Amino acid sequence: MKHRTFKKLIKRGVQHVAASFGRHKRSSTQPELLVLMYHRILPADDTRTQYEEPGMVVTPETFALHLRILREYFNIIHLTEWIEKKQKGEVLPAKSCAVTFDDGWRDNFEYAFPVLWKTQTPATIFLVADMIGSTDTFWPQRLTRLIQHVNKHPEQRSHPVFDWLPDKLTTSSLSSEQISVLINKVKQYSDVEIHQYIDNCNKTLGIDDAGTDADLLDWQQVTAMQASGLVDIGSHTCQHTRLTSQLSSEQLEHEIVDSKAIIEQHIGKPVNLFCYPNGDLCDLAVQKVAQHYDGAVTTQSGWNNASSDVHQLKRMGVHEDIASDKTAFLARISGWL
Repeated sequence: MKHRTFKKLIKRGVQHVAASFGRHKRSSTQPELLVLMYHRILPADDTRTQYEEPGMVVTPETFALHLRILREYFNIIHLTEWIEKKQKGEVLPAKSCAVTFDDGWRDNFEYAFPVLWKTQTPATIFLVADMIGSTDTFWPQRLTRLIQHVNKHPEQRSHPVFDWLPDKLTTSSLSSEQISVLINKVKQYSDVEIHQYIDNCNKTLGIDDAGTDADLLDWQQVTAMQASGLVDIGSHTCQHTRLTSQLSSEQLEHEIVDSKAIIEQHIGKPVNLFCYPNGDLCDLAVQKVAQHYDGAVTTQSGWNNASSDVHQLKRMGVHEDIASDKTAFLARISGWL
């Protein structure tokens, strides 16, 4: 107990130093851009949080706090605006910040958009084109629900249907942090393989995995946010497929180019920004993205400047566990932690 308390004190001390002297406080010889990466905005007591990794969620209150803090240090702009100014050689603000959301979760409309509207904050939401308006969801959520089912039925942990998992389910019930670790290990398989493995588990164990409530936005919600003038829409592929060298040129074309066409058909406006699922990319994927989009974001942590590759922009991931108060948030975006 004393050891954990001491570690917390040390961590808090480091956060205070980073918050006080980090990159957000320093001047630079060239304009800088911080891109924030959010996923889900959910109240702490929302039942949907039980299916999420800790690194995926921020509460509406914390999100509002972040936006208030950002205005103290940055000029918050649309990511497209910064890219356009850069490409045209126009003057860029000394410190800009762009807010982005990955995946297109329904709670972005329910809880994030009201905060964006109230504060008149621009943002970009990256959509998985084929999943908008459906009851489909992503394999990490499916795997989490599967593991939580097994937590309630411990006699199934040693079933051979789970032999594909990197870690055997022979211990006590897995926590959300342990499930998050397992999710990262499972990424050794392709997205198609993972869905097939989960399908087989559910079928073998008689688990009904059919979606009833939509986790993701529908097109009416998307167009409503876009009509506000605050929310830009970008592509996050058709099926959230990781764009690795294992994919063929045709598969990359489908995920990168067809997703753009699908979204444009629904919103009636050009889609100029792209987001690489899971941050995975290969040279051919970057080439195709550069051919069809003005810019793209990765999950590589860091800040950007005028010399950054606009098709591989860095971002800072933000979530409740590491940024729930001003000091922790500033430490996170400082680039130190």
